[in-house]
Amino acid sequence: MGVRRIVSLAPSITEILFALQLAPCIVGVTEICDYPPEARRKPKVGDYQISSEKVVALKPDLVVAHAVLNAGVIPVLKRLGLRVLSATPNRFEKLFAFIRAIGGATDRAREADQLVQSMQAQIARVRRQTPARAPRTLFLISVEPLWAAGRDTLADEMMRLAGAHNPLAPVVSGFKAVSVETALGSAPEVILLAGPNAQAILSHPRWQRTPAVRSRRVYELNPDWVLRESPRSVSGLQQIAAFVRQGT
Repeated sequence: MGVRRIVSLAPSITEILFALQLAPCIVGVTEICDYPPEARRKPKVGDYQISSEKVVALKPDLVVAHAVLNAGVIPVLKRLGLRVLSATPNRFEKLFAFIRAIGGATDRAREADQLVQSMQAQIARVRRQTPARAPRTLFLISVEPLWAAGRDTLADEMMRLAGAHNPLAPVVSGFKAVSVETALGSAPEVILLAGPNAQAILSHPRWQRTPAVRSRRVYELNPDWVLRESPRSVSGLQQIAAFVRQGT
């Protein structure tokens, strides 16, 4: 008997499940799961905080979780006897492996392979178009307080694949708060914003001396594309690459 009832504990996972044509099997998602739109109609098991009681009540054959975002609830669900598949897909190769693991667990191995191959082909196209010189690039998810992407994030890998240099990667791991002095000291030539409005940087006096603001190379990204580790991450990479190429 194959998997019939799946609960997703993160928006990125819900997107993967739908991309693998598993919509009929999805019996629970989070309040934040909004793509594709059909996901909004699924029963909810919590938001950023997952209710283990609601998950159990849905009688899932499989719970698919994000090892970092759902770190608190995963051990609870396992103790309750549920089958949990989880990963930290903070690299494209890890994301591909996770997609294939989900496909293998749900009789969607062929669909998973096709999805991964499509994503790999799109990434290869981006890499062939990278600029000759890598501009110093900041990836910010908040301006006040200032939070930036360091190494060990899919955002950092996207920047590298797009031909950008992340000056914070040697000193910052994950998404972390950084001082304005550190950010300004990196002399960014491009600033990518996953959430904040560009005016928060362009109109701020302290940022005026950065090359990025002087050349107006401050860009707003689609946060869902660049922060959710999902099939749409390729769209995020393409968006980053287009901005990095502008003006180089």
